[in-house]
Amino acid sequence: MGAHLTSYRDIYIEKQIEALRDNPKIVALWEGGSAATGSTDQYSDIDLLALCACETDEAFDLMESVMPPITHRYIEPAGPDLRHRIYFHDGAPKHFFADVGVLSEDSRETLKERMAIERHGKPVVFFDDKGLIKSHPVNKIEWQAKLENRIKELEDAFPIYILQVLKPLDRHQNTEAFAFFYHGLLRRLVELMGIRFRPYRYDFELRYLERDFPQKEQQSIHEYMKYVDPDDLRKKVALIDQDIKENLAVIKNQGIRLA
Repeated sequence: MGAHLTSYRDIYIEKQIEALRDNPKIVALWEGGSAATGSTDQYSDIDLLALCACETDEAFDLMESVMPPITHRYIEPAGPDLRHRIYFHDGAPKHFFADVGVLSEDSRETLKERMAIERHGKPVVFFDDKGLIKSHPVNKIEWQAKLENRIKELEDAFPIYILQVLKPLDRHQNTEAFAFFYHGLLRRLVELMGIRFRPYRYDFELRYLERDFPQKEQQSIHEYMKYVDPDDLRKKVALIDQDIKENLAVIKNQGIRLA
């Protein structure tokens, strides 16, 4: 399976390079995701990104023209600069899909964010006519200020998130309580832990949790995600409240550790 996927990936990317390299409408082509972070395995997708000097829809059309038969296309809601489409293909290896992003050449701020090596790794560049695809370190002073502001926001908000779980529990609205628990309270605990253990990717939510968090914290998150009954949910709220206080105390005592 691994050899098949590697071959499939190589052929997939090579077709894109051959089709786009000499096209003046495509300024650069590179791979991000697991290839950029060195974590590719037999189930990895392709995170392909293109910098274009044309309308983004036209760039997608050019890329789709050399793709294998498309069985499913998802046009992802995105910001005004970076557009994403996800493709499933006939005959692709297990779990494979292509996550394709197209960015206008004029969108320099978005491109700059994508090149932050601590957040997105080192891009694998296939061609870059103008030398624009260059990774760079995050500005630590600016990032420190951003994290400190976010810690204050989370600390102020946690009592609200806790109340949003306990109130529907008292009303016997257990489904609503669990929704607030997961989408509000637990997500913010993971974010707070992220500031402590992976400060450059604190906002990646549950992605890469097994890679980035210590075993103890991984286990606690797994336990919090197991919903049994309303009484159990009340106990979990109390435990999360304790976890919040402990993580805030550690961050305040030790500071934010930016490597």
